[in-house]
Amino acid sequence: MAPVSDDIPKRLSLVERDTRDHAKSLSALVESVQKGFTTAQLEQLRVLFREELADAGLRIDGPEHVDDARRDFMFLRSLRQALNGTASKIGWFFIAAILAAIVWLVNAGLNSWKG
Repeated sequence: MAPVSDDIPKRLSLVERDTRDHAKSLSALVESVQKGFTTAQLEQLRVLFREELADAGLRIDGPEHVDDARRDFMFLRSLRQALNGTASKIGWFFIAAILAAIVWLVNAGLNSWKG
């Protein structure tokens, strides 16, 4: 049997201490998340969102900017719906034209066969 070195108990105590420290840090993290954001953190998040949206070209500094952005989005939605409706109508027109051509060909073929 190999002799027990003095190094093994030290290593075991270090591993146990690391495990305890890790569990403590995880517990602290979970507790901080459960508490929610402070008002200062919420204000920082609002400022960050405003800056990022401003970088993307959307200003929401004041209520008038929010209303303008809302109207712009409503306009874009109505434009998209109108384009979708137009595309749908054009699609149905082509389907009807193809069906009419098939009916005409069948009718012309039958008339030619009869006559």
